Amino acid sequence: MHRKKWIALLIVLVVFFAGLFVELITGTYDELADNPGFSWDENVVSGSGSGKIVQLFVTGVISGEQNTTGIPSMSQLLAEQLRRVEEDTTVKALVLRIDSPGGEVVATDELHTRLSRLKQLRHIPIVISMGSTAASGGYYLATTGDAIFANPNTLTGSLGVIFNLFNYSDAANKLGVHQFAIKSGRFKDIGSPSRPLTDPERKIFQTLVNESYNKFVDVIVKGRNLSRQRVLEIADGRVYSGEQAKRLGLIDQFGDLDDATRYALSLSGVSEALVVRYTDQISLSKLLFSMKQYWSNPDPLGLSRVLERQSSPKLLYQFMP
Repeated sequence: MHRKKWIALLIVLVVFFAGLFVELITGTYDELADNPGFSWDENVVSGSGSGKIVQLFVTGVISGEQNTTGIPSMSQLLAEQLRRVEEDTTVKALVLRIDSPGGEVVATDELHTRLSRLKQLRHIPIVISMGSTAASGGYYLATTGDAIFANPNTLTGSLGVIFNLFNYSDAANKLGVHQFAIKSGRFKDIGSPSRPLTDPERKIFQTLVNESYNKFVDVIVKGRNLSRQRVLEIADGRVYSGEQAKRLGLIDQFGDLDDATRYALSLSGVSEALVVRYTDQISLSKLLFSMKQYWSNPDPLGLSRVLERQSSPKLLYQFMP
């Protein structure tokens, strides 16, 4: 009899906590869906004083897409961090560490715009520190810097735009697979992978690429104080080492993140400052939210998104060997 009471109590507790968990996860989802903002902790790396030098990091491919668990993309997170820098009057300088081959044209340009706005609103120096790779869109962001530091072996350059189209028309014909497009206009199925690309379509895509390329040239001319003719000569898509980039005027000095940070301090107008980094606050609610997004996703590994990216062409400021 005593044992049955314990079993009944255990069942009641299990049901209670299961209900509490469901309520918490549901409430967490609603709360985060209604309030998509971010909370950041400040981690002090070194230094002292009341002023701050913030180190932000651009790592990996620059994309505006969220992952399969609903966690914001790197560019979204960086945009929120830049907003925090804008609002914090104690920040005296920004150091942007870039280790990226670039990425989507739109996401890259949006971040470039945010960095340019920060300089206009706060009038604080921005110093760039390049990691192993700061190519294409990574360099596009670097043009906002008052100074660019790199290692002699840094891989940079790849100044230009690429637009990839996949085509399986030959394979489809061999397999007897055909696609019929009922379209409202001549170019509605432009770039279809089921048939060869026509010359007029190629010209349309080339025009889009040229527009984005000219924008890239413009930011280099403005950011690096080089003539347009000079930029056109070196912006042919090839990659450069840090050593070559310095000779071409694409970077300023050799040095690591610490060197860039010390230089930022020298430009900041203060004699000492705290060097800080932002880290996202980890909470139970965010963990539960990610779990719910993962398990409610019919494709939690994101395989469908990988296939979608392959079949969905985009303009890219990206180094793609």
